[in-house]
Amino acid sequence: MQRFRCKTNSIILFLISLFVLLAGSVIPVFAAVPDLPGSAAAVAGKTVEIEADYLYYDKQANLYHAQGDVVIRQEGMELHADKAILNQALNEFEAWGDVLLRDRTDYLACRYLKFNYLDQVGSIRDGRIFIKEKNYYITGEHIKKLGPNEYDVENATMTTCDAERAAWLIRCKKVHIKNGGYGVVDNAVFAIKNVPVLYIPKGIFPVNTKRQTGFLLPGIGYSDKDGLITKNAFFWAINRSNDLTLYPETYSKRGIKFGAEYRYVLNEQTLGDVSASFISDKVVEDHPEDYPHADKERWAFGAHHFQTLSNGTTLKADVNLVSDNEYLEDFPDTFAGDFIDELDNADYKTETYLRSLAIAAKSWERYNVTVESRYYQSLLRKNDDENLQLLPEVTLAALNQPVFGADWLFWRLQGVYSNFWRKEGDQGQRFDLHPVLKMPLKLGPFEIIPFLELRETCYLTSSDDDRIDGSQSRETMAAGVELRSVAERVYDCDWWGMDRLLHTLEPTVGYRYVPDVDQSELPSFDYLDYLAEESNVTWALVSRLVGRYPRAGRVDEFDYQELLKFQIGQAYSFIDVADGQRFMEDDQHASNFFSQLEMRSRRGGLYMKLENRFDPYTNSNELMTALLSTRDQRGDFLALEYRYEQEIAEIFTGSARLPLWSWLDLYGSIRYSVADSHIWETIYGFNYHPQCWSLDFSVDEERDPYDLSFRLLLSLNGLGGLGSN
Repeated sequence: MQRFRCKTNSIILFLISLFVLLAGSVIPVFAAVPDLPGSAAAVAGKTVEIEADYLYYDKQANLYHAQGDVVIRQEGMELHADKAILNQALNEFEAWGDVLLRDRTDYLACRYLKFNYLDQVGSIRDGRIFIKEKNYYITGEHIKKLGPNEYDVENATMTTCDAERAAWLIRCKKVHIKNGGYGVVDNAVFAIKNVPVLYIPKGIFPVNTKRQTGFLLPGIGYSDKDGLITKNAFFWAINRSNDLTLYPETYSKRGIKFGAEYRYVLNEQTLGDVSASFISDKVVEDHPEDYPHADKERWAFGAHHFQTLSNGTTLKADVNLVSDNEYLEDFPDTFAGDFIDELDNADYKTETYLRSLAIAAKSWERYNVTVESRYYQSLLRKNDDENLQLLPEVTLAALNQPVFGADWLFWRLQGVYSNFWRKEGDQGQRFDLHPVLKMPLKLGPFEIIPFLELRETCYLTSSDDDRIDGSQSRETMAAGVELRSVAERVYDCDWWGMDRLLHTLEPTVGYRYVPDVDQSELPSFDYLDYLAEESNVTWALVSRLVGRYPRAGRVDEFDYQELLKFQIGQAYSFIDVADGQRFMEDDQHASNFFSQLEMRSRRGGLYMKLENRFDPYTNSNELMTALLSTRDQRGDFLALEYRYEQEIAEIFTGSARLPLWSWLDLYGSIRYSVADSHIWETIYGFNYHPQCWSLDFSVDEERDPYDLSFRLLLSLNGLGGLGSN
């Protein structure tokens, strides 16, 4: 109904422009009428075109008459009618018959319309409005325009269904649409196939298709643990840049959970949101043995912020905090905001930490600075006293630059300051300075790159038992050489729109040496605190297939797509020391043999990835993964994944969506443990979606521990959804 308001404003502008038609005793059957100076249309610089079987001007009555297939056009608007009259004396415009007004993509059809284009008042009989953006149909037996953006509609209906007999509609005796986009309804009835199912004696709702303050459609559900669930929400459109949603949710066994989400868009460079929820949980109070790490008062807090400053500095924040380890298990949509999520498994099922971070970054042509803080909340421990937090870490990087302007010698530098903090346990500060010198040389088809790295690492540490209080340092270096080359060949072809195919072979061989340095007195915060001794050779081979596709209708313009990438590699150590990463045990000189194959179609419909890590000492695969996914323009989707990790897991997962018809989709997913011959979880369901409504139903069966849930979502296009679980 709001679109009727907006488009009527455009109608008024159009009608005002008709006022400027040139006077004359006879007007041709077709006329392009220039605007008179000083008129509203003249100011806008618009021209009116009129077509009719019979068109004339009555100078004495000051009336313009058009009759028989009347067509009036003006910049994006077109009016069709059997008959039309413009009365200059009364500033009125009337049209009769099969009246159809098209304003770009929206339509107004009626039997009769009359407007005073100066006062912006008028009436429409037997009117029907179509708003294409939301597919809204609004009808009224009698529509009165009371002023700018204010209407009375009698015997009104509203629906988004195209069928003559709508699947659903709202019928009311009277609607008063106020200036600002609010509708006051008297005696409203919600009907399905013209059968009344819900009566509303009086109500207020937003009729604006833009953001408007008002209540959202409620949700209802049930579960054994929570009891009867009702979800309500109130949306407050504070202004164009800010809004707030308040959502009280009632759980008959737990209590009332209060929640709020505030969103803001200050400008094109600044946006974000803040959310919070709280519940005084009766289940925790009555069954404390099931919640060893939770108190009765439970809460969650989330925030996201992204901003780009005028000097190019980027600010980003992502905060996720909960009161206890079980909060996300009881309320899995806390940070997702989705009442139903058919195929996705929530992170809380596999993650052991919630991460919050804040980043500020600034880049120049050859330098960049990053300041980052990370906070980890355990989802396993009772508290976070022993969690190691990074508050903050400052990184200064100088990118590859020539030494004294030379084109054969380059340097880069990275300096990092890290502050590690925790309430209980070792903590401290670390300064790491890491300069690198490289000298790339071209020898025919080969590129040889000798390099030298220096590293100075200093610590200021403290611990609860004073074991490592004080300062420590480590000085080390790395040196080596890398040899690489690229061999390529281009083939002419005519396959699937491709005219050229590029095949490359990219071999690489490198040697790296790192001396043995005593690090026994250093703290252990992360991977950088222990640098293993190295003397090893690494080889790798990468092969690619890249297709070239001419752009239709454009000469010498092409698109490129990497269709296949295959890589293999291995490392060999000349020393007997394990580094805990590639060389797992002493006296094992060869690392695992690594290989990976990726294939994808041009438009991303088909994707395949195979990965393998083979242990040459046990002649066994340490890791194998296989992923195949495909989708098409119709909406068919299939994803199959197999993952094997030695002595850890062997899992098969699959998910699929199959549109049987334009109005019915089937979907499902499965997680299967091959090692245990055990199905962990299955989800299957259907989505029935005719033109103006949809019904989504699914069954989710988890077996460890066993849990069976049914999910249902009824959505009415243009109004929202109603769900149960």
